[in-house]
Amino acid sequence: MKKIITISIFASILFSQSNQQNEILSETPLYPIPESMTFEEYQDMNRRMSIGVGLAFIPIPGIVHRYAGEKELAKKLSYVSIGGLISLIGSISGNEEKKEWSDSDYEILIMNQDLENETRFEKIPIEIIGGDSIKYRLNQVYEKVTYSGGSPALVALGFIAIFGSYYYDVFHGLKVIHDKREAVRYKYGKQLKFSFRPSYDVNASHTKLNFDIHF
Repeated sequence: MKKIITISIFASILFSQSNQQNEILSETPLYPIPESMTFEEYQDMNRRMSIGVGLAFIPIPGIVHRYAGEKELAKKLSYVSIGGLISLIGSISGNEEKKEWSDSDYEILIMNQDLENETRFEKIPIEIIGGDSIKYRLNQVYEKVTYSGGSPALVALGFIAIFGSYYYDVFHGLKVIHDKREAVRYKYGKQLKFSFRPSYDVNASHTKLNFDIHF
């Protein structure tokens, strides 16, 4: 009976320590904030490059700049992308399909003329039988499909607008996140005379709070 009680107490201690470690590791550390720091600067300081890279894989125009806090520029990039999409749709919708039979230097045999299943064949002579009989080989002729009315300039403009705004949103947006983080950290880092450095010792199973003073 004593052994069972001892084992139960030992297991409960281990379980309690395990829960404390998980709780400590899952907590979000809270640091002192300078009184002069605005909420916008606090947001800029805590923006993550990894989140910006992850958002770049979502095909929403201006999403990286929106995360970077540049909402007006994000709207402009959205408008540019929408304009490019409209250009592509306008160019495609303006195309007219035109079908015409291919030309041939040989006599044409037409079957089911003026019907939907009309087919044409070239009569290519391959052998003369006797004095007035010719043997032919039939070679099918197909319709050529062409499109007219669409503007290549609109297509090019649409692609440039869509892909250009996407790449600008990704690369320039990530640069904005980086620059804003650096600006806030540089501004308030110069004012700090002391700092707290929280740490966690896995082997000792406890946390530490280091206090540094700079002269």
